[in-house]
Amino acid sequence: MQTSHVRLALFFALCVVACLAAFANPGAAQRGYWHYMVHPVAAVQDEVIRFKDIAVPLTDHGKSQWAKLSELALGPAPESGTTITLSQDRMARVLRERIGPAAASTRIPNQTVIQGGGHVVLEEDLRSRVVTFLTPKVRSMGEEITVRDFRLPSHIFLPHVQDTLELEMATTPQPGRNSLRFLVRSVDDRVVRRVTGTVFLDVWQTVPTAGRPLNRGTPLALDDVTFQRKNLAYLRDQVWNGEGGPWQIRTPIGMDQVIYISALEPLPAVRRGELIMLVYEGELVRLQIQVQAMADGAIGETIAVRNLQNNNEVLARIRDHETAVVR
Repeated sequence: MQTSHVRLALFFALCVVACLAAFANPGAAQRGYWHYMVHPVAAVQDEVIRFKDIAVPLTDHGKSQWAKLSELALGPAPESGTTITLSQDRMARVLRERIGPAAASTRIPNQTVIQGGGHVVLEEDLRSRVVTFLTPKVRSMGEEITVRDFRLPSHIFLPHVQDTLELEMATTPQPGRNSLRFLVRSVDDRVVRRVTGTVFLDVWQTVPTAGRPLNRGTPLALDDVTFQRKNLAYLRDQVWNGEGGPWQIRTPIGMDQVIYISALEPLPAVRRGELIMLVYEGELVRLQIQVQAMADGAIGETIAVRNLQNNNEVLARIRDHETAVVR
């Protein structure tokens, strides 16, 4: 029984010693952590690459050591406007030689690209610039707009600190995927580089839909129309805006499906087989005769009509529900 008490006391004593050691040595408490991280891209302004140019501290221990590590030189910087690429293995060797044991707790990317002079714009900043650029252009497109699925470069190097980065689009923004282009412009207003990217726009809008299945030839009535919120990015055609008509269904529309303008056609003023008056209007004479419509026709359309007396057919323009005109 005493042996058990001795073992328990020894266990607690070891725990206290471990805790005191951790407080005395923060690095020991964070052993196994990445204390530093190397950026995948960096721009160096001096002739020498220093640890602070390509890396940042991640932990309290890393920050406590940063003052003595950040200024350590890793090697000569590339010439202004040019880049060098270091693989993960090569960067690890350089860090072991220059910063010693701290290299073992440094997170290194698969490769690091370093430019001499200028500056680098990272993907996070590129996304922010895209959103700022698009916001005023898409504000009136719908009730709610979301910018997502950015396909942009991971970074863009600008050769000189006075170079600027601009954005342009070849076309007006539309729901769905849109292409855009980054322009690197030099201080003398020359475009020295173009980089492309894309972004997806979700545009939510309340649109007319069918309240019941609508078959071909059915007149479109107000009672047939309901309204639902849809993402215009996934609509295949131009949505009917509720104007014009009267309309009839040109291609069948299922219940709750969007009403596209291509699915509508003007409601015929004259139906095939109906008897109407054919009017001839000359400068001095006006004649009329009863004829038979050989096709459906909306007001303003030209259809064939048949003279009931001699069966001859002529083309006439529909004036109203009862009359066609020939000149």
